[in-house]
Amino acid sequence: MLKFMFNLVIVFSQLSFGFSQVDYGSEIQPIFNSKCISCHGDSESAGLDISSYDNLMDGGNNGDVIIPFNHENSELWIRINSGQMPPGNNDLTDNQVDVIAQWIDEGSFEQPAGCMDPEAYNCAGSLNGDYVTDIGGIIYDNSCASCESGDVCDGYYDPDVEVSNGMCYYYQAPVTSEVDFTIESGSISFDWSEFSPPELSNVIDYRIIRCTGESCEPPVNTEDTDYTDVFNFDENDDLKYIVSVNYENNPYWGWANSEPLHPFNDCAALGDLNADGTWNVLDIVALANCVLASSCEEQEHGCAGDMNGDGTWNVLDIVALANCVLASNCG
Repeated sequence: MLKFMFNLVIVFSQLSFGFSQVDYGSEIQPIFNSKCISCHGDSESAGLDISSYDNLMDGGNNGDVIIPFNHENSELWIRINSGQMPPGNNDLTDNQVDVIAQWIDEGSFEQPAGCMDPEAYNCAGSLNGDYVTDIGGIIYDNSCASCESGDVCDGYYDPDVEVSNGMCYYYQAPVTSEVDFTIESGSISFDWSEFSPPELSNVIDYRIIRCTGESCEPPVNTEDTDYTDVFNFDENDDLKYIVSVNYENNPYWGWANSEPLHPFNDCAALGDLNADGTWNVLDIVALANCVLASSCEEQEHGCAGDMNGDGTWNVLDIVALANCVLASNCG
């Protein structure tokens, strides 16, 4: 069976550029005012009046002239791009034609629009490095470089817009605490039905990737929230799974990837870092030490220190463990 074998670290940077939306009032309407409304204003040639946004979107005698998100099939763009309109020696410049195409492809809104769902990709997570995953030696980076300058990328939550374009991209995927493994002879089954996608998102399907070390099998797609992998395995293998979520609006390269999910992770009880069946200051010290050394994942029972089940070990886990030890309610 073919496998994806990678000896080099390859980085796919997928949301690395920002954009500046076209403003209809200051960039589009002035073009129409100077080039078009002598025919398509009060006189409404062909029944089309483009002296205002509302009139433009009403279309003309032959129907709509703008198809939002699709400039190539929008009649208005077709005619101005071909030079058919405006008539005479009054053609639009290449830049004017391009900015109209961009405006249409952004959704043809009167006001700048964007993603208004705080659960979508956001600049805080991008700047924190939360959107970088490693699958079989390939680094998938969905960070937005423009966040550093205060701009946001397409699909990112934008707190400054007041009109939703319905095009949010989502990063949420199952975490360890939401996945149940069942291991039998010749098969590994797992269920992630406890995973809850963002309320406003729409999941199309899931992609399952099995990796042994840095070698990964081709992905398998499923619309279910459970999967059974039938194959011969060794419990000593460095075996892990990635469950990727295919959200409706995410680009083809923008699957939301889970953390590595380990079926043979024989972990001690949560918070019991020394596996002695008790929770006390020794566990807190052990967790603090491995967090400082960035070695929790390699520790024999380090997995027990991931108190919030997010696949990382940091001060939030230390605080959570300290709180449950003080309250005597760990385990």
